[in-house]
Amino acid sequence: MKFLILSCLLLWLPLGHATDIISNEDLKNSELPTIHEGEDDATALMHAMQRKDIIEEKAAGLPFVLLPHRPNYVMPFAYTDRPYEDPYAEFLQDEWPGFKKLESIFQISVKYQLAQLDEANKYRIYVAYTNKSYWQVYNEDLSRPFRETNHEPELILQMSPGWDFVNRVTLSLNHQSNGQYQGFSRSWNRVIAGFYHVEGDSVYGIEPWWRLPEDQSDDPDDPKDDDNPDIYKYVGYANFIWYKRFGTQSLVLTFGNNLDLDENKGWQNIEWNFPLTPRLRGFIQWHEGYGHSLIEYNQYQRRLGVGIKITDYL
Repeated sequence: MKFLILSCLLLWLPLGHATDIISNEDLKNSELPTIHEGEDDATALMHAMQRKDIIEEKAAGLPFVLLPHRPNYVMPFAYTDRPYEDPYAEFLQDEWPGFKKLESIFQISVKYQLAQLDEANKYRIYVAYTNKSYWQVYNEDLSRPFRETNHEPELILQMSPGWDFVNRVTLSLNHQSNGQYQGFSRSWNRVIAGFYHVEGDSVYGIEPWWRLPEDQSDDPDDPKDDDNPDIYKYVGYANFIWYKRFGTQSLVLTFGNNLDLDENKGWQNIEWNFPLTPRLRGFIQWHEGYGHSLIEYNQYQRRLGVGIKITDYL
């Protein structure tokens, strides 16, 4: 358990420090909105978006400040129905003790503004990095290993064009990999577009992507070969997002689908977020479908987890 506490502290430090740098006179002078329990849902969403925009605009003028990108969280209890262990069991056979179904998952996700493309800072370039780790912290027989870690660096153009139906647009060059050697390696490169619309108490988003082509020599020992050429058959061609605000709480639904009527496959996440303290949020998350992690992208998976968020989307 001491390892889990250490991970919580590591997540807290960089983001908390960056917020403290910005949060003194700059944020006071900006009249940072506060979300109250009694607010109607649309007002609460508007205030959450205003807070995020003010913090990001102030950070643009300060060097060495990392901002949260995707949610940063620790999920100390995640029950995963079938942790993928076939390659390990094949290699060790009878000596393989097996993965535990109960594990811990955590995510660290940060971004940094590289450039401001217009005077109002509505067009920005960010570099971002997301690390998501699946930790067998309760598995003493295997010396508590990380069974999978997914790395995701990105270069992002973020735009707020003020169109009637699209409030924000992003375009990113995205690499995702589990950093493993042949046989265990999974990776792909994409160009991802994002289109987001705010309406009342909800944010709707679609993130279609185009995968950059790779060599396919069918040689498992070739490090340049595509090690998951059929990943789109399982996770689809886009993320779909629905974020709904309920005062200080929120509901998030994300899903993807291959849109193949004959061999239909996809995935979905549903998540409920609620405040714990002024700096921490609790959440409950259910995942079902493919793409649970890169190593098990083609394995149907169910997972139920509870955790603590340090930062959220809003």
